[in-house]
Amino acid sequence: MSNPLVHAERSAKRWGGIADDYLPIHQWFDATAAHVPGNRHRMILHNAFGIALAEQVFGTSITNAAGSRVFVREIGRQHVLEDLATIPSLAECLTELPLRPWMAGARTAIRPFQFPITPRCTCLTDLNDSPNSSRATGFRISLPP
Repeated sequence: MSNPLVHAERSAKRWGGIADDYLPIHQWFDATAAHVPGNRHRMILHNAFGIALAEQVFGTSITNAAGSRVFVREIGRQHVLEDLATIPSLAECLTELPLRPWMAGARTAIRPFQFPITPRCTCLTDLNDSPNSSRATGFRISLPP
């Protein structure tokens, strides 16, 4: 489904009132479609984080034209379930996103998996062991000067 009005009409059928009661919430969920082509826009707000965010934007509930209180969280759940048939977490939506240097604030290009310095790792032994013990109980990582 790709039309906020259809979502709003289904909300009105489910909870009463008129489609205009629900339209701003459904338009908000689909607003990212104007900036991200295809169905990828759904990865931004069509998830558990987007539903929680909608509640912060529109409040905990709305009162429809029939005078009934409807929870924004439920309206958001309805929207996402109609579009995706599941409610993914934000982490699930971003897990396949390739990391780019600018995402970490890098101002110069850094090759993938290249560390600017090599850390040194030293094994620490248990204080109760003899100095020559080979049983490691931890590691100390230090950076070269």
